[in-house]
Amino acid sequence: MHVHPRRFAVATLAASTLLLATACDGGSGSGPGSGSGAGATSSPGNKAKPSSAPEHLTAARAKNALIGTADLPAGWKLEENAVIDKTMGAPDEILDKARAQCAPLVTLINSGRPEADYKANVQQVFVKRGDETNISQDVSGYTREQAEKAMTALRTAVGACSSFTSTMNGKKAAVTVRKLDVAKAGDDSLGYAVTILVGEYAMDFDFGTVRSRGAVTTVRNNWGAHGDRGKEAFTKGLAKAAEKLTAAAAGTA
Repeated sequence: MHVHPRRFAVATLAASTLLLATACDGGSGSGPGSGSGAGATSSPGNKAKPSSAPEHLTAARAKNALIGTADLPAGWKLEENAVIDKTMGAPDEILDKARAQCAPLVTLINSGRPEADYKANVQQVFVKRGDETNISQDVSGYTREQAEKAMTALRTAVGACSSFTSTMNGKKAAVTVRKLDVAKAGDDSLGYAVTILVGEYAMDFDFGTVRSRGAVTTVRNNWGAHGDRGKEAFTKGLAKAAEKLTAAAAGTA
């Protein structure tokens, strides 16, 4: 996560900005409720029965929803094996003790995804050489009911939590949230900007979350005080992420 002094010109970079993961599939995989895929198997001599539509996004389909460097402006590169889920190695950056109505937003800020009980998940991070900005993407699969409820809860939190207090590493964190205009996409989409102020240090983010059926993707722009503000990459990346998510979710329940 990039942090920068609110009242000074020099920026600093938190050591765990990009959480380097060695989890299976480079930080991607399936959640506790995931199955083994949609394909049917058959015993020798029996014809395979046609499989029904998968109930949720599979791990393979989730990977198909990832954007690539070609979907971003020139100069961005993929940071290998990086994830944005702070529960995987950055406990000092986790927001805690926020009021209950802000919990869906805090969950997304901390983990990159809107709901903990995912069926499939993959995350990735892009960086630009010489800059302090990073663009990240989360793709998560849920049942459609889960995804719809998660988006509703997130939208409610964004509207109700324009300003709230939390803690980060034992220190008071003042969080401000505002709606962000993003292009309509998928079955539901939401844009929001978040600033977290801990003492005189600020962390600034743009978020765009899109749902298609039971699949949800969030593109995050974590920008620093120097270099590319990341708006062009965020806008282009979110548009492509929504397009790929819709294609990946097609045929699911």
